[in-house]
Amino acid sequence: MHIKEAGIGEGISEVIVTTRSASGEPNAAPIGIITNEDENKYFVKLYKNSKTLSNVMETNKLAVNVTDDAVLFVKAAVGNLNEAHFSLFAGLPVLNEANSWIIFESALIKKNSESFLFQLTPIALKINRKEVKAINRGLNAVIEAAILATRYVITVDKREKEEIERMMEHYTNIVKKCGGRREKEAFGILHEKTSS
Repeated sequence: MHIKEAGIGEGISEVIVTTRSASGEPNAAPIGIITNEDENKYFVKLYKNSKTLSNVMETNKLAVNVTDDAVLFVKAAVGNLNEAHFSLFAGLPVLNEANSWIIFESALIKKNSESFLFQLTPIALKINRKEVKAINRGLNAVIEAAILATRYVITVDKREKEEIERMMEHYTNIVKKCGGRREKEAFGILHEKTSS
């Protein structure tokens, strides 16, 4: 399997992970897939009390959806995906608009009070679109802001919320300057979720 051709590279690749519960309910969340190319190994760290962790514990599988669509990424981060966004691939929900899908089996290798670390083994892969694009700082800012937004929603610490708000303002400026229409639309969705 050519994971690299599907868009997963060395380091941490930000993707949308889709899972299903034992009863079949789909879930999507932005998550980083950790790749150690030297050893050809893949890992994911999932946090306690997340639906993704619960589903992976039930099924021992997850789907990695590689996308460069800022709006899709943000909608997954803030929970605005519905059944129409999903289809099935190798028995797991995947996102129709993703550039590629990779199905992994997971094996728990470490846990602590906050998170669980799984080693991943690829079992199926499909490349839907191969696109070559230049790096857009606006897209990168949206991804960073989406990660912050997920933390903003769960934190109760006032200082941490204020720090996230300060960082979001920084990313707002980058998106305004460098982003295209989709990045600006995505950031609008994020701003709505973190302002209310």
